[in-house]
Amino acid sequence: MLYSPSHWFLRHRLKLRSLALVVAMDDHASLQRAADALGMTQPAASKMLAELEALCAMPLFQRFPRGVEATAGGALVIRHARHVLSALNQVDEELASLRGQADSQIAMGSIKAPALSMVPRAIVEFQSQFAQASINLSVDSSPALLAKLQRDELDIVVGRMASGMQLQQLHYEALVQEQAVQVVARRAHPWQRRQKVSWAELTQASWIVPPQGSLLRVKFDALFVQQKLLPPPKLVETQDLDTLRHLLSQTEMLAVLTDEVALACEGQRVRCLTDMLPLQMQGFGLITRSGRTLSSAVLAMKAILQKAGRSQYV
Repeated sequence: MLYSPSHWFLRHRLKLRSLALVVAMDDHASLQRAADALGMTQPAASKMLAELEALCAMPLFQRFPRGVEATAGGALVIRHARHVLSALNQVDEELASLRGQADSQIAMGSIKAPALSMVPRAIVEFQSQFAQASINLSVDSSPALLAKLQRDELDIVVGRMASGMQLQQLHYEALVQEQAVQVVARRAHPWQRRQKVSWAELTQASWIVPPQGSLLRVKFDALFVQQKLLPPPKLVETQDLDTLRHLLSQTEMLAVLTDEVALACEGQRVRCLTDMLPLQMQGFGLITRSGRTLSSAVLAMKAILQKAGRSQYV
């Protein structure tokens, strides 16, 4: 039973505020900043942390000149604390829904391509059904979004499952099986008239690429490594659409982009590179935390995203 008096958290009267403290310390890497975020004094926060560490019979944080860092035991407690606090945050929303006073809030994340068309259409449809809905949308790489999802900072992600992710903690529903990737340049780029470009020329070219850690960047770098070459050193790392458009139209730079982003940038595919750079991205889908109870609003958004994905990609 979850409520047995013999359970350690009931015997020792574990406080929810203690769980909030360790999560805040993990977010801010500082006891003082965590205390400020919770409206506590530093001595009170320090005492609360000491009591929790005594309860756990181990230190939960290490202190360094730059701040605090969770120990292995602390990381475990923080992971469960985030889950508990996230679940409790849904109580007020679901009670309000029962009272007919729902003010739905959703924190969602999306990679760039679906954020250009599919996700905005889904948001419009969602808000037509939930007049008081509030949506916080983060557009980033899949690894960054999944890290936020695992910290319960996001409710749902439209993204890719990276290899090595803890699949048992995540639930994935595919929307697209694979995505084509293009090498894009301005229409007047001299390579548009070339039949062939050497790998040496490719390494000396100026490229616009996704930031380190993104799956497309990993694939791009791997192509050069396979040729026993270092990846190109002249890079601009960005996923900002306005920056991409400007650089592609005003310079001789090349960019690696999925089809939807390439279309949005109005660039032209460099056809002579299609055989040399056979880039293909794995598909993407809807990702949620396994075992987490989704609110009615998140479930509605999930259904709308599924419908939007089928209509656009299938």
